Amino acid sequence: MVWYDKLLTGRLAGRRRKRIIADLESGKHIPGVYLITLAQNPDELLDIIPALMVNTPWFHSDDLLVLGLAAGRKEALSLVRDMVDTVYQATGSFDMKQYYLGQEASD
Repeated sequence: MVWYDKLLTGRLAGRRRKRIIADLESGKHIPGVYLITLAQNPDELLDIIPALMVNTPWFHSDDLLVLGLAAGRKEALSLVRDMVDTVYQATGSFDMKQYYLGQEASD
């Protein structure tokens, strides 16, 4: 996994951010945590992935750019809503990939 430099978090996940990242990188299963990533399907904006899926043998996360972390599905949906709103307010479009990858390149 690749972590976005300006990783976004929900309020609850933000308190445990370092612990969540360390646990995910060490291969632990973390119930109730969700990762927000750029959508794999070009017709969608973002993906919400349960952290439990990340460390399974069939899930390939090597080049997955994690933009956000959330504790609970409700927080994940709220974070996605905020991210979409931010991109639209900044660019007038919903091009998540251009916005977030553009920020990565400019840093």
